[in-house]
Amino acid sequence: MRKFSKVLLLVLLLALVATPVLAYRSDRYDFGHVDFGGATVTVVGWWDPLEQFYEGGNYAGRIEEAKKLFNIGDIKFLQVPWGPEGQDIYMSRFLAGDSKYDLWMLPHVTYFPMWAAGAIYPVSNVITDDYYANLPYQHQKMAEILGVDGKKYTFSVFNGINNNTVFLAFNKTLLERDGLPDPYELYENNQWNWDTMTEIAIRATRDTDGDGQIDQWGMTVPNGDDWIHANGGALVRSVDGKATFTGDDPAVVNALRQMRMWEYELNVMGGTWEKREFFNGQIAFANLPTWQIGQLREGMEDEYGIVPLPMGPDAKDYHFPSDNVDSLYIPANAADPKALIALDNFLWRVEEFEQGQAEGFLNQAPDRVAYSILQKGVRNWTGEATYFAWVIGTYYQSIYGEAYNAIMSGEKTPAAAMAEIKPTAQAMLNDALGY
Repeated sequence: MRKFSKVLLLVLLLALVATPVLAYRSDRYDFGHVDFGGATVTVVGWWDPLEQFYEGGNYAGRIEEAKKLFNIGDIKFLQVPWGPEGQDIYMSRFLAGDSKYDLWMLPHVTYFPMWAAGAIYPVSNVITDDYYANLPYQHQKMAEILGVDGKKYTFSVFNGINNNTVFLAFNKTLLERDGLPDPYELYENNQWNWDTMTEIAIRATRDTDGDGQIDQWGMTVPNGDDWIHANGGALVRSVDGKATFTGDDPAVVNALRQMRMWEYELNVMGGTWEKREFFNGQIAFANLPTWQIGQLREGMEDEYGIVPLPMGPDAKDYHFPSDNVDSLYIPANAADPKALIALDNFLWRVEEFEQGQAEGFLNQAPDRVAYSILQKGVRNWTGEATYFAWVIGTYYQSIYGEAYNAIMSGEKTPAAAMAEIKPTAQAMLNDALGY
């Protein structure tokens, strides 16, 4: 009998050793029992966020740890194109029932139409507000902005807006050579606004080689809505919980009027949407997202600096919009949403995100002042982005694009053009969002 008891005890000990620890508490939530039952998890996106966990990565071996801890058969990556083609693949997986253990990486331009199609799971069904209180500010803001009807859909710190926040880069070498004011001094003296920037842009725009042709400009062309946001405006706002077209608000109308003045009346804008002319030293100012700012160190010979987008006349403070807001999402047909969130927490951790963000600032900042401004911008992200371009279009397409072109050509005033499209734009929003 004693021998049998010893054998039984040995068997139980071996079972405990062989069985993974299925209760899990992350750096932001207590998930309790987590067991994938040997299922394969697929991370779907246009770039591979798992690279840091592969051999040679900063956190090599973490995938194998996760598989053992959560009883996962495999964790793999499926690459899809960015944009509409990628969206079609996500939806195909969803409709075929292949997405039950997927984690989807989506830009905001893909997230909203997929939400409207009923393909995104509201994670606030399985996690509480305490979860979000333990996230960095930008992720709390992201969850708020990308939430709909009181439900939240984002949960991850795998990525943030620190690579997509828009600032104004300036060519320090050009400004010093031409005897023009220092944007850092204007910023520190609370004089960094559209008037002071416009004055510099006018003086910077000139023919430098005497051939009668302008070959140096004050500003890059305004691709996107950055200047609308810098003036405190937005094409669409939430009003009483409903997405409402606000393109006829004074802040938007005045921004569009100023954009036309810069480009077609003052003629201080040059180059193309790629902004290579700024990298080549031909333009004084360029509105750039931080991922592109990170390319300046290797791609630009001239010295440069970074300031916020100057404050517009209708703005009460500086605004820090984003050109893209990425996050991870869970499909609406997920077999175990809470387990997928637990896996995300195990792979991508808050402390490591914040460390990586700080290193990113160091790589992007050319000097101490720029470092401080980059930090301030990301830590005080104002949340603007072109969230509803998938409905009303961008400056070069659909109903908003038509109005924008009419304004820039001088065919219509900004006030008239935006008032004209308002009823149709609102109807498009109502239809897309099921109001």
